[in-house]
Parts: sequence; C-alpha cells; structure tokens
Amino acid sequence: MNGTGVNPEECKYLEIIEGNNLTEYKMYFRSIGEVQSFLRTDPDINSEIFYEQKSKTSSEDFAGAPLDIAINYCIGGYSENYDQFLKLSRQLEQVNKKKAKVRQTTTSFVGQRPNVPAYIAGAPKNMYRLERTEEKKLKRIWMKVTYESATTEEQIRNRGIIALNLINLLEMNNYLVDFRLFEVCNVDSEVFRCEVDLKRPGQRLHPRLCYYPMCGKAFVRRVLCRIKESMPFKCGWGLSYGVVMNEQYTRMIMDIQDRDIYIGSPSEMNIKGLNIYEDADAFLEKLDLGDKIVLPSYREEGVQISVGG
Repeated sequence: MNGTGVNPEECKYLEIIEGNNLTEYKMYFRSIGEVQSFLRTDPDINSEIFYEQKSKTSSEDFAGAPLDIAINYCIGGYSENYDQFLKLSRQLEQVNKKKAKVRQTTTSFVGQRPNVPAYIAGAPKNMYRLERTEEKKLKRIWMKVTYESATTEEQIRNRGIIALNLINLLEMNNYLVDFRLFEVCNVDSEVFRCEVDLKRPGQRLHPRLCYYPMCGKAFVRRVLCRIKESMPFKCGWGLSYGVVMNEQYTRMIMDIQDRDIYIGSPSEMNIKGLNIYEDADAFLEKLDLGDKIVLPSYREEGVQISVGG
C-alpha cells in the first residue's frame, strides 16, 4: 500500500493505454464476480488524488447500501424491487410468445425421428424432419451503466427489463449475444473506461446477476467509485470522479462498431418509466432494428393480453 493506486503489473484487470494526447485507464472484468473479487482484496487507494473516499462517505439516501454490502451484492443478495422487475419482465415475455417463430416439421425420407404411423403403413416418407435453422449471427450489446442525476428508479428499472428483453428477442431470431455494461468518463487528458461482461455468446442469461449492476444505484455510486479510487490517476478526479462522455466519443474510445447495439441512459433511449409497453416500443424504435429481427408492437399486443387475461 503506497497510496498511489494499483498498477498493471499487480492488477490483471488494468491496462493503461497512451495515445492521441490521452491516457486511458481500462478496467475489464469477464464477469460481475471478478468485480467482487477485485474489490475484496481492498486494492490500494490513490490518496494523492482522492482525499475523500466518496465510495464510503456518500449518504445511503444518495448512494445506497454501505460499501461492504454493495460489494457483496455483486454476485447475489440484492433484491430490492426485484419481484416487480420480474413481473414486468414476464409481461413483455407474454407478448414475445405471440411472435415466436416455430420451426416447421415435415415428413421426409430421412429425418430426426420416426413417423410411426407412416412407417407401419409402409409409406416411403416415414421420418419427421425439422426445417434447417439459419447460421447463428453474433450481436454485441453495450449498455452504459451511468445516467443523469434526475433519472427515476422506474426509468432505470424499465431500461434494465427492456435490455434483457432485447437479448431474448435477438436469441429468438437466431443471434448469439454478447452483453456488456460499461462506464466511460474523463478528467482533462485522462479517461477511465470500465467494462463488465454480463453474458457471453452461447451463455445462458441470468437475470438475477444482471439486476444489481443494471438497476442498483450502489453499483454505480459505490462499486464503480471504489474502482476509480484505486486508479493511478494524475489529474484531479477527486472532486467529480469524472465527466461522462457522450455517445460519439464513447464509440470512438471503445471502438463500438456500427453493427453493435449501443444502449444509452434511460432518457437517451426515450424511456419515461411510466408504462413498460410504451417504454419498450420507444426503446426499440430508437434502436431501429426492424430490418434485423421481428419486433412486436408492445402497446398493441400488451393491451390485448391485459384485456384477455
């Protein structure tokens, strides 16, 4: 502990990149569990920059659960309003089921399973064959974890629900999904960049593990702040903890491709937090994915489901 933070030699998650008159401090975690593992080592705090450790001193009203609890929440235990989160998620899933594409079964000379009645009758086409599936395509989703101070809990919650729903929609349309949370911010010529993998291609989606980093304010205001406090910054991060960069600069720094999906703050995605169906439609309209996947109209279909039970 020397009061200057961690360095790449001792911290496997950190890479420092120099170039274009910027110094980039990149933290990359392959899972939310790695975030917890890093912080449980109580990494050295850069006390030369962070005179006050806001990850600890911020009030619970503003930043949520105390730091030690916030760290433990990373791999489970955070359940505040989770029942409501699941309830609204299921409402969107009900709409998705009406649009789900089912592989057609036909009779054939060869296939995956026998058509017993046809076999007994001596018919030449006595096997069932499923139509061929398309080759799976990869889609990467980048979700900015930060949001404006005026953002409501309902906006944050609905964005999380709709982001996970988007993953389900893509997988229904034969995509493999890579889902990452990130923060990018800067002070003067220094950039802090943090990425956390929440789902890799082919990996099962675990809503419970995604819920806290997507919707828990303590993840942003304690966990991410504690990570910053261990960065070997040289500029004055101690006051602001960084200014969030806009989409244009974020895409450039993180090399987010045009074919990738960028999810901004709830307000950037036109999410108001009042009606999950309206927010889902506004979110998908913002992304403009109609030429890539079959999109439900949640406002129309949702009303029918609610009326019909």
